[in-house]
Amino acid sequence: MNEKWKKLIENFEEMGYTPKDIQMIVHFYDTMTEQHKILKKYYEEDDNEHND
Repeated sequence: MNEKWKKLIENFEEMGYTPKDIQMIVHFYDTMTEQHKILKKYYEEDDNEHND
């Protein structure tokens, strides 16, 4: 785990989040990141079709 993640987790703990809360937040972030990649690819392909 890199230093940025460690600091983020420490900040969450200081704000009163439990380890389970932090795990859910990280999982949600990962899910949204993957969804963003899929949607970005979809819209880029759609733009390319309309530009041809």
